[in-house]
Amino acid sequence: MPDVILTLSPAANNSPSPHPGFPQPSITGPAGRAPTRERKTLTRADWIGTALEAMARDGLRAVAVEPLAERLGATKGSFYWHFRDRNALIEAAAADWEHTGTDVPLAQLGAITDPQERYTATVRWLTGSEHNTRIFLVLLWHSDHPAIGPVIERILTKRMAFSLRMRRDGGATAQESQQAVIHSYSAWLGLQLLRRAAPGLIPEDGTPEGFFHYAASLSTQLLIDPTEPERTAG
Repeated sequence: MPDVILTLSPAANNSPSPHPGFPQPSITGPAGRAPTRERKTLTRADWIGTALEAMARDGLRAVAVEPLAERLGATKGSFYWHFRDRNALIEAAAADWEHTGTDVPLAQLGAITDPQERYTATVRWLTGSEHNTRIFLVLLWHSDHPAIGPVIERILTKRMAFSLRMRRDGGATAQESQQAVIHSYSAWLGLQLLRRAAPGLIPEDGTPEGFFHYAASLSTQLLIDPTEPERTAG
């Protein structure tokens, strides 16, 4: 089964937040500028949250000082108060997402004791957040970037270790678990890329729920070895 992304619980006011845990900047006016008073209250978290939004929307190239400052209604001086350069912001944003997009959901999933319930929750994690999926793919695509490489390596290590533990807990051997993890991760990445390149090819009925059921069905098939007749009979 694929192992990738969880939709975290909504905020207390039930308003969906594309980046849980960070205050969203107030944006007004046709140019998307915040009121002048916001310039005095910007924090490091504001810059990180806006950088992740830009990354999810337009890729790594969108994480640039001037466009982000314009979006926040800030000056470049505000940026350099918190970060030494663009790479420092990219590294901080990736590390922050490592926590909110990997550490937190894996802890939540690990607390589920029932194997079937945990499996269902895991598939929903993988298919439930377009925002998180986009960030993950951007980071993965730019894993050769010096500020991203170490972070994406930690993310992959944590996620695959969790997947291995789940399969071992379910009774699979070490070899079976390792193969299943690679197969499911490969399938998940392929599905996500196809959804962007040719969305009509995946029979997901155009809805998140449809994609969830398709991914769950596919991950189940990946656990079956077609070379063993006793597993496919009946």
